[in-house]
Amino acid sequence: MANGKRRQPATRFTVSLPMGLMGTLHRLQSERRYANRSEFVRDLLRAELVKKEWEEQDGETVGVLVLVYDHHTRALADKLTKIQHASHDMIAAALHVHLDPHTCLEAIPLRGTAGEIRTVANRLLATKGVRYGQLVPATGRRLR
Repeated sequence: MANGKRRQPATRFTVSLPMGLMGTLHRLQSERRYANRSEFVRDLLRAELVKKEWEEQDGETVGVLVLVYDHHTRALADKLTKIQHASHDMIAAALHVHLDPHTCLEAIPLRGTAGEIRTVANRLLATKGVRYGQLVPATGRRLR
């Protein structure tokens, strides 16, 4: 018993994968520096559990929206700021990073129901001039 935490018993199982997919699994495991396949597969499963839990959540939850955009796009910064100010109760802060002379990245933590977060995220993502964006659901609950 390390740090007062009990380990759950583990179950071994076999998975059959086509060679190409197995190669991808090994490549990703190596790139992400996982010591073994089991740890890598556990983290993949935990990520899926977070997504599922997040979608099914009734109460308040959190997520982080990442946006990449060209700040020279006419009135884009003002539009993004206006949307964020309209949702000030859900957005406590935003991190703004200059990637190059024209490109900005923003990381925006959001707090609210999953539906509210998705609505604000979709408004920001759909703003003309946003090149890329992704909403990352998060949870404070410990996943085993």
